[in-house]
Amino acid sequence: MSAQSDHLAIFMTATDTGVGKTTITAALVLALQKKGHRVGVMKPVETGLDPQQPETSDTGRLQSLLSPPPAFASICLYGFPQPIAPLDCARATGTTIDVAGIATAFHVVRQQHSVCFVEGAGGVFTPLSPTHTIRDLIVSLNLPAIVVSRTSLGSVNHLLLTLEALHGAGIKPCGIVLNDPLPSTQNECFIQQRTSTINLIQEWSRVPVFGPLEYQEAVQTDWRSGMENLANHPEIQRLANHLIENEP
Repeated sequence: MSAQSDHLAIFMTATDTGVGKTTITAALVLALQKKGHRVGVMKPVETGLDPQQPETSDTGRLQSLLSPPPAFASICLYGFPQPIAPLDCARATGTTIDVAGIATAFHVVRQQHSVCFVEGAGGVFTPLSPTHTIRDLIVSLNLPAIVVSRTSLGSVNHLLLTLEALHGAGIKPCGIVLNDPLPSTQNECFIQQRTSTINLIQEWSRVPVFGPLEYQEAVQTDWRSGMENLANHPEIQRLANHLIENEP
């Protein structure tokens, strides 16, 4: 836990975009709320956000799980409709993403909750401004990080590079979550690749590994019900307990 506060706070990052950061963040929010913790969340930058249907955005979905639901703008400081990298979104709208401003807003949210999650956008080197990446944001917030990774072929390399990038900036990885964001097949080659990936990540990462979490169709068809089920998954429960008991 950072010396800045007695309140637990974690940054949620991933090896790539579309890996399942919001799904894992949401499951942890519910799991920890059920344990009696007052949980806050921020997704400071979101792209591909439909202004006509904000409730379907990642921010809107996270907002719906909190009790009482905070203002949308307190979770997401920069929401862009374009489904592209934040830096190009900001340029297209004449906006500059202010990392220092995000840090100021985060410290307010953090003080109001016993546990706080900050979810990034894409991977650690996703550009936010001409001079800052997601990694720079994590450093600015002075937080440890959970890394969400796929289990598919190529994920070992992506994960180890992500861990190296975090270590290189002095960021502590406090856990890895292996997630299947897409339906898997019973193809023998696929199963072999997935098994190999999981085993190698567990062997090489030197960070506590949680999962794998199989694809949850209910998360796609009924967000709230799907997240309630996922929050009760033994690996999410194990991760939630790990964070509280070890206070990274």
